[in-house]
Amino acid sequence: MKDALLREGKAQTRRGSRSKKEVTQPRFRLDEERVTEILDVATDVFMTEGFTAASTNEIARRANASKGTFYARFSSKEQLFIAVMERRMETVSQAVLASLPEEPDTMTTLLAFGAHLLKEVLSREQVTLIRIIGMESERFPALGHRFYELGPKKGQTGLAQYLKGQIALGRLRKADPVRMAEHLQSLLMGGEVRWTVLGLTPEPIGPRQLREHIRDAVQAFLHAYGEIQRT
Repeated sequence: MKDALLREGKAQTRRGSRSKKEVTQPRFRLDEERVTEILDVATDVFMTEGFTAASTNEIARRANASKGTFYARFSSKEQLFIAVMERRMETVSQAVLASLPEEPDTMTTLLAFGAHLLKEVLSREQVTLIRIIGMESERFPALGHRFYELGPKKGQTGLAQYLKGQIALGRLRKADPVRMAEHLQSLLMGGEVRWTVLGLTPEPIGPRQLREHIRDAVQAFLHAYGEIQRT
């Protein structure tokens, strides 16, 4: 009798544990969905209003989030903006670094890399983000540092890894792959691209002009570090 009662007690405990999981797991998913909704709204507000003019109360109101829920996740506007930036930079890095397979030839791959990179860099959202960071990073240094870690540095690290593999395959001459990646990034991000991001050009770069810019940058890089491979 005693053993039967013990077995029944354990069974009830297991059922209780399962019921708790069934309650808490959907709640966790709901919380993550709410965070995504808040970040979607925050992105729209920051991109439209800028950092200084954006209001966390307005973001919470548009997202239909209670102040308790909102400030439990994001205790300040700076933290919220960093979360928006982190999500955006993760999307950019995945899109850009996915364009770096070992095959086909080096020039074709680097042209694709340049096209993916500048498509993201010159998008309205990314240009606005970069301009906001440029204005706010002196007052809020953590913002600039985090952007560098997630953007230029992460991209440079992934590109350097690819270039290291190309050196091992004998397609590029031996050199410091990190410095090589830095040089290619500078070539791609310079000239009219830089002036467009800074808002100093009267018109956006056209598709043909952009293709020529990427081709010239990659050719200059390959003149320095290896033979130009024609396709």
